[in-house]
Amino acid sequence: MPIDPLVRSRHSLLAFCVAAAALGSARAQTAMATDRAVGATLVTVPHCKEWLGTLASPEFEGRGTGQPGFEKAANYVAAHFKSLGLEARGEKGSYFQHVPWASSKVNAAKTRVVFRKGDAEVCTIPADRLTGSASSNLAATGDVVLLVVNAPTPPPVQPGRQGDRPGAAAASIPGLDAVDVKGKVVIAYVRPAAERTARQTAMAQFAVRQGLQGKEAAAVLFVQTEAVTGGLRGGSGMGRRGGNPAAAGAGRSPVDASFGGADFDAVLVGAGLSKDMLTDAPIATVLPLQGTVEVAVEETQAPAMNVWAVLPGSDAKLKDEYVVIGSHLDHLGRRGDTISPGADDDASGTTGVMALAQMFAKNPVRPTRSILFVCFSGEENGLVGSRFFADNCPVPLASIVGELQMDMIGRDEEENVEGNQGEKAEDNRNSLHLIGTKKLAPALHDLCISKNEAAKFDIEYDQEGMYSRSDHANFARHGVPIAFFFTGLHRDYHRPSDTPDKIHYEKLLRVATYVYDIAFELATQSSRPMIDPALWEKFRAGSRNNAPEVPAAPMQPGAPSTGK
Repeated sequence: MPIDPLVRSRHSLLAFCVAAAALGSARAQTAMATDRAVGATLVTVPHCKEWLGTLASPEFEGRGTGQPGFEKAANYVAAHFKSLGLEARGEKGSYFQHVPWASSKVNAAKTRVVFRKGDAEVCTIPADRLTGSASSNLAATGDVVLLVVNAPTPPPVQPGRQGDRPGAAAASIPGLDAVDVKGKVVIAYVRPAAERTARQTAMAQFAVRQGLQGKEAAAVLFVQTEAVTGGLRGGSGMGRRGGNPAAAGAGRSPVDASFGGADFDAVLVGAGLSKDMLTDAPIATVLPLQGTVEVAVEETQAPAMNVWAVLPGSDAKLKDEYVVIGSHLDHLGRRGDTISPGADDDASGTTGVMALAQMFAKNPVRPTRSILFVCFSGEENGLVGSRFFADNCPVPLASIVGELQMDMIGRDEEENVEGNQGEKAEDNRNSLHLIGTKKLAPALHDLCISKNEAAKFDIEYDQEGMYSRSDHANFARHGVPIAFFFTGLHRDYHRPSDTPDKIHYEKLLRVATYVYDIAFELATQSSRPMIDPALWEKFRAGSRNNAPEVPAAPMQPGAPSTGK
């Protein structure tokens, strides 16, 4: 129910007083409408430091989907929603939508690699002397082929958020296409190169796997002269019944195992070779050995959930329409002994969602439409959680007037692993990327620009390559207007060094306040953003996600009913 005019007048006076007191941290609030100004002052920098510091703390172990740290983070956000009195409309009255997710654990007692020469055992390598990952069982035996390859020089990295992954810019291995490995156990050695980086080694291994695809090797292992550490760990991925075969398959990739040190020495000696031959060896050498690879994994369901809550709107009719405010809760998690805390990616965006939830919940005036807050799982695994949410949406997709996504909103863009050569953080203190708003709904773009008159960011549009790389993309695929807010990549992107001490909390809060103002307007204005039919056809023509003929959101008047 709309607020009484007398009460509104009192709130206006209160808003002025509170805003004046908070002037030092409220630069983006100077021209904010009085119906929302109070809420904007009720989140401070200390709040943001507390929330982000907790999410990126060692206790949460990088919030890897399917890992215990992610479950702790999900419970933390849910507790925040509950403390604000937001409605829990998830499964069994919770704040969760569970995403099918499986975790596999290697059974060390049933995992080993054995090399034999005739009837004599040359070497047995137990699970604890292997390293890498395994998501499925493997039992393979065959003659042994030694591959010796050079680490390829990586081509220039192109813009795209997967640039730090081995497959993003893999080079081919010359001569590998002619190698016959059918039914063989392959052990692949990558020759050391001057100043070879871990990324180049990973790229070489990826290139070997790519080159062996379709050649029907019984098993592929990697070897190195140094002893390996870390052990063979299980994998994690979307469950078989998750409705996303590609994601499920990615979670069950082939066994990726390596061994080295004394074990590699024993294999070479058993084959009558020495390390010296590795310098000039041909790309493939058939060894007089037989290899047996046995890997056993045990699969269990793992914690993966989208955390969501609703603040009901005040209008009896319009409360059935929603403004969605999202971030991704997950990061890379724990990998062996390494934890990537993901302070900016995306504890910053999740902090933004928590901030907006508090602003809306504590603001005296409630908007007419409802607000749906959601923190997604599995973004780092291919936008899995948001795809599951959009494909199994707990509210009608047609009822969503817009999805506002915050991903990495706590830093300043600078030169990074993907490029931006020469870009300096100090030159981007006030910059903010606005992504995707020109693709579908011009009215949402115009709203974002008009609200920036108060926020006063230097809006940039040079990161449209990021459009498909965060969770808003799964809403856009259905024809829901979106806006993606992003402050840019930096040197700590996807590194253990992405820590809370490097976050610019004042900037994070400014971005959150700016998004709050946009969201409040979306949730209050009489009309809703419509899809431009020409833009929709252009989007569909370039979409790899089989966008429907007709978008979920209404199209502008005059559009054909078929969407063609």
